[in-house]
Amino acid sequence: VAFTYINNNSANENKIKKTTEEEQLLNYDFEENYPKTVRETVKLHCRYLKAAYGGAFSEDELYTINKNIRELFDEELLSYNTEADQLEGLKTEIQEFKDGKKKFANYSLAESSQIKYNTENGVEYAKIKVSIGLIIESVSVTGDQEYILRKDANGRWKILGWQAVTQPSEGETE
Repeated sequence: VAFTYINNNSANENKIKKTTEEEQLLNYDFEENYPKTVRETVKLHCRYLKAAYGGAFSEDELYTINKNIRELFDEELLSYNTEADQLEGLKTEIQEFKDGKKKFANYSLAESSQIKYNTENGVEYAKIKVSIGLIIESVSVTGDQEYILRKDANGRWKILGWQAVTQPSEGETE
């Protein structure tokens, strides 16, 4: 009886181990669990990038990851990049990370109260700042990105784009 119990317990542990971050991202169900807020949408995008740049996925899995990332993008952003072009770009960036000995260490998103919302012509937009921590050849570096999102016809926040935010030099104003 003890052997069976231990054996069954091991089987359960193996099932639990299968739900790694990578597995969750590969199998993410956008129909059932699309992120409900600006923060959740951008956080999911950062989770994908951190895992992908960390080399967590095989070449075949990157195809799925790229497809999943595109689920978070606004139609306008999608129109600028075909799926194939975006996949090639992702592979190139991952290789540049490896070659440059860079590691996507962490990210932190602005609090909900710091998100800037506005409405133009009846369409809702939001901006959120994300700090991204990289390790480049054992040196820690932090950079800020500002994401712009737009709410689609289904009420889902979609990423319209993002860009690096540079800090004003002394004496300059924003």
